[in-house]
Amino acid sequence: MKNRLIRNAGREVLGTVLMVLAALAIGAVLVVLSGNEPAEAYGMMLKGSFGSTQKITELFVKLIPTLIMALGVSVAFRAQLWNIGAQGQFIMGSICSMVVALYVPVVIPVRIVLAFLVSVLAGASWAGLAGWLKTRFNANEVITTLMLNYIANYLLLYLINGPMQDPYSDLSQTDLVPEGMRLARLFAPYRLHTGFFLLLAVVIVMIFFWRTTLGYRIDLVGQGEKVATYSGVNVKRTVVITMCISGAFSGLAGFIETFGINYRLLDGIAGDAGNIATIVALLGSLNVYGIIAAAMFFSVLLCGGASMQRMTEVPYSVVNVIQGLIIILVIAKNTVMASLERRLKKLRAAGKKEERTHVE
Repeated sequence: MKNRLIRNAGREVLGTVLMVLAALAIGAVLVVLSGNEPAEAYGMMLKGSFGSTQKITELFVKLIPTLIMALGVSVAFRAQLWNIGAQGQFIMGSICSMVVALYVPVVIPVRIVLAFLVSVLAGASWAGLAGWLKTRFNANEVITTLMLNYIANYLLLYLINGPMQDPYSDLSQTDLVPEGMRLARLFAPYRLHTGFFLLLAVVIVMIFFWRTTLGYRIDLVGQGEKVATYSGVNVKRTVVITMCISGAFSGLAGFIETFGINYRLLDGIAGDAGNIATIVALLGSLNVYGIIAAAMFFSVLLCGGASMQRMTEVPYSVVNVIQGLIIILVIAKNTVMASLERRLKKLRAAGKKEERTHVE
């Protein structure tokens, strides 16, 4: 049993590495077509991520929300619940924590704790709503979480252009977070902040989460409703709880970005974080350690891609193409690996047949 688990894990890792290498190889072809050297382009990408202390700290700034959201998304995915709404959950966490920061008249230490808790609850509630719709009306969670993204985004636009707009600015933004509530920077003047410790806490929790009773129940739901029901799991309740946990991570990421980087609500505050988190979770095979490696890889792509564009004539769109290729190849990973295994078996069989022929 143990050997089989090790083989399966090795197969997953090998498949993922091959898919990433294939995406980078196709990206190299695009670099050549743009009239540049792949080695130089990818070298600049690595230099843009690890070339100085400032660049390394920026790598971790990108890593924090990406990894937290990807770990949250993976919780839902393990239960075969396709939470595509991490972006909306991020936005709701940002909005609700900002409401507390600007309008709740309590002392700063209490206010920042409230903002933290409210962001987590907001993200959990936004995802939990999709989970409830699934259990109550059998609504497809892909559609509901995607639609909730739009609602959250339009709510953000309304607030930053209306009731919460900075009265001293014509820009679409809120007032700044009070200075005492901002997450402290670890290495001034670099942007890396104490949200990094929240990231470490999340990673530690997730390492042990799948060994808990709740983690076991979520895994059972992912194996099928009948399996979970026969095992005594309340499937409907577990679905809602799973979605709430998944959304809570994205709400936390919204709090960290708002109080550690932006210090205010802005249009497009979530960027592509939700989409990237989904890719990272899939690329990491929904495994904590795999997700950490995938999140680091994508942080290098995001940080190094900008440097590659500045230092060479390679357009940043190549990075977007590589991201898209990784999505396609990860989806096709099992099919590709099965095909490779069949080919290897045929080659081995042909080799053994040839050996027997020589012996005879």
